[in-house]
Amino acid sequence: MTHKQIIGLALTLGAGIGAMAVQSCRKDAPTAPSSSTSAITSDAALFKLITETDPFSGYTLFPNADAVTKGTLNGSEAHQPLVRVSINAKALSALQGGKLPAGAKFPDGSVIVKEIRNTSGVTTEMTVIYKDSGNPLAGNGWLWADFSPTGSVGYSFTGRGSECTSCHSRERGPQNDSVRTFERQKG
Repeated sequence: MTHKQIIGLALTLGAGIGAMAVQSCRKDAPTAPSSSTSAITSDAALFKLITETDPFSGYTLFPNADAVTKGTLNGSEAHQPLVRVSINAKALSALQGGKLPAGAKFPDGSVIVKEIRNTSGVTTEMTVIYKDSGNPLAGNGWLWADFSPTGSVGYSFTGRGSECTSCHSRERGPQNDSVRTFERQKG
């Protein structure tokens, strides 16, 4: 390679690297994903997450629990008459043998949806908890909300779970990161 060819190659490489640097600094250039899960800033965003972005219809039924359960847990009159609980893949990944290991917490981005159904089996409301431990609106590390199937807000996550956490802090709730469905598991 001649001296002139080496200089030409160096100039070409330099121009390419410079173009890449300029492209990476442009405002519309893709950015690295954020490690924060605080993408949920409204009830509408949470409803969109569970119905469109990561639809709960594709979640896994809560392990080792009946698909549909009747009755309430000790200390609770909420969520009647029938419930069906499902969890997203992120929440499922935290479990070992269907249980949350002792001292463990669900990772941020975990979602648990409880469909409340009438005696005909029709979903009348959905309660949702979304793990976002760094969110100032979180109660016990979760965003707590309640929606109708059409997205009307029955309980806003801006309430910080004030209507939810007292029950979820009973019985085995504290040892299971506030998730009481573990108390419904078989075996």
